[in-house]
Amino acid sequence: MKAFDGFKSEATSGGKYPMLPAGPYVAKIINVKIDGEEPDQSLILRLDILEGEYAGYYQKRYKAESEKKSNYPTKYKGDLRIRIPNKDNPRALYPESDIRRFNDAVYRIESSNPGYRWDWNENGLIGKIVGVNVREGMYNDSAYTKPYRLEIADDVRRGIVQPMEPMIPRGDAYEAPGQQYTPVVTDELPF
Repeated sequence: MKAFDGFKSEATSGGKYPMLPAGPYVAKIINVKIDGEEPDQSLILRLDILEGEYAGYYQKRYKAESEKKSNYPTKYKGDLRIRIPNKDNPRALYPESDIRRFNDAVYRIESSNPGYRWDWNENGLIGKIVGVNVREGMYNDSAYTKPYRLEIADDVRRGIVQPMEPMIPRGDAYEAPGQQYTPVVTDELPF
């Protein structure tokens, strides 16, 4: 093999912005958007870390990545998508789960902002504080983290919110490590 310029025997991040460690953070909702067409819509909460060492992480990352030359548009990595429940949606496989998740998200936002009550105006969420649990995952052998679940901000501050188990690949789907199965080993070759 012929040597090439720029070789360094060290681990590099490939020029990517450092990954946010998985775990709970206090965040601020900086924007909201309804995405999709009825009956299949989602509420997208654009979040950024508000407190601690990683305050402003998502906006700083977006700015740094948008300044690099790329053929692909820069994506904001701090978005959390919540499906808007709709009983008329034929694609909703688990409508009860959608209702539970939406109700839970609103409860956690209300609990994090004393005096605030959900009034069906999504723009009223802008500027609200909320806890967010960032979860680690894997895609094409690359680790990533993303906002996964809302938490009550004071619970995050008190340290009672635990980090979530990482999602690991299993074929085309993902599962938490506790859900892995043990393969059966035999002397026969599989077909």
